[in-house]
Amino acid sequence: MIPSISRADGARLPRSGFLVAFCFTLVVVLMACGSAGPSFDPRATCGPDGKVAGAYGALEARLPAAFEGKAPTSIDSGRHCSETALGSLITHDAAGIEFAGAAWDLGKGTGVSSALFSLPGRDLPAAWIAEFYEIGARTAKRTENITASRQEFEGTGAAYRLETLNELSLQTVITWQDGPVVRVVLVGTAVAPGASRAVHDDLVAKAVSATVALMGGG
Repeated sequence: MIPSISRADGARLPRSGFLVAFCFTLVVVLMACGSAGPSFDPRATCGPDGKVAGAYGALEARLPAAFEGKAPTSIDSGRHCSETALGSLITHDAAGIEFAGAAWDLGKGTGVSSALFSLPGRDLPAAWIAEFYEIGARTAKRTENITASRQEFEGTGAAYRLETLNELSLQTVITWQDGPVVRVVLVGTAVAPGASRAVHDDLVAKAVSATVALMGGG
């Protein structure tokens, strides 16, 4: 669903309250906030941007089917070819990047997304996707307290961690390499009196673990 950190022109926001805010901030839950245009054909050569459930079923199958016993609120896949959609990825000649993503609206301003990015015919470096998210965050209007660091979770190796505060949502993006493809986990929790940073970090760790369990397939 690749689902950067501001909404792309013309992007359709999901219906759920959390996903609306999260997608507004992170244009791709993952690059997945947009919808398929009438001419989007995932089997054709790179042309219009688009995403729709089932577009790239093999990628969708490599995502968690459940998180903490819950089926995804949404799952779909797509492709980005335009300079607008690709953002900083255009500098790496990454047109035609394919993505799949599953999102869970957990209620009360909390949500999780697991995504997979692929560049057919080439290895896709995790650093490119991490750069995509960080540049998006730093150029967005509603993000602040942005930090970028490296962290290792069990099974990920060295991962990129990006954190930002978007109005009343604390959002974390974890990006790491899985062979030739890139895995991304996005977590958002509400900032409110009594909210626990430990709870947020625990949710990040659980979301990463659920994705690690699916690594290496396909």
